[in-house]
Amino acid sequence: MAFSPFAKVPVYSATKAFFRSFTLSLRHILKAKNIEVIEIIPPALNTDLGGVGLHDIHPSVADFIVSIFEQLKNGKNELTFGTSETRVNASVPELKASFEALHS
Repeated sequence: MAFSPFAKVPVYSATKAFFRSFTLSLRHILKAKNIEVIEIIPPALNTDLGGVGLHDIHPSVADFIVSIFEQLKNGKNELTFGTSETRVNASVPELKASFEALHS
């Protein structure tokens, strides 16, 4: 939701966008001091957030964690998984399409 907000939960979406913006800025500021800022960008996962069974179609948290640790081992500083990887690399038209898909 940091990339394509969901209008039903505007504050939740805004906090996701805040952390994305803050992390990018912090990474830029601290680069000169040789400090690495690592961002974990989770997609929707199979949790009980909002109610049991609402997110059963999404990937498991266990698979997400395995992927995150693998990316850490490989030295990545933007740790993505599934749809979050797609969104990090999306163009503006793709993000607009994602927003429209959420709200149709």
